[in-house]
Formats: sequence, structure tokens, C-alpha cells
Amino acid sequence: MIDPTLYSSTVSERSGTFGGSLLLAYKLNWQSVMFVGYGDNRELTDEYDLARLDRQVFVKLSYAIQR
Repeated sequence: MIDPTLYSSTVSERSGTFGGSLLLAYKLNWQSVMFVGYGDNRELTDEYDLARLDRQVFVKLSYAIQR
């Protein structure tokens, strides 16, 4: 908990953030991999709820071209 009397500007007594992420990889063959990822960022509101700031989802396919 923050002591508001220690600051010259106005601050709330409680503040907080949460960031979570997940990354999955699947090997299709010995040279190709597929990645799927998810990220979620949240911030503590005045009502002490974690409100979503943003969310990301991505898919990436990495493969080797043979000649």
C-alpha cells in the first residue's frame, strides 16, 4: 500500500497492473514451426477491479525453402 502523504502530487492509495502472456509452438516437420501467442494487460481501477488495457493475439509460421 502506498502512503499518499509521502508525495507532493496527488496519488491513489492503491495501484497495480497485471501482464500475462502465453506462447505455444508446434513443430510441423524438422524445418517448419508454427507459433501461436496471446498477451493480456490489465490495470487496477478506482473500484479495485483489474480492467483490460489491451489484448494481443498472433500466429507465425516459420519454414525453410529448399532448392
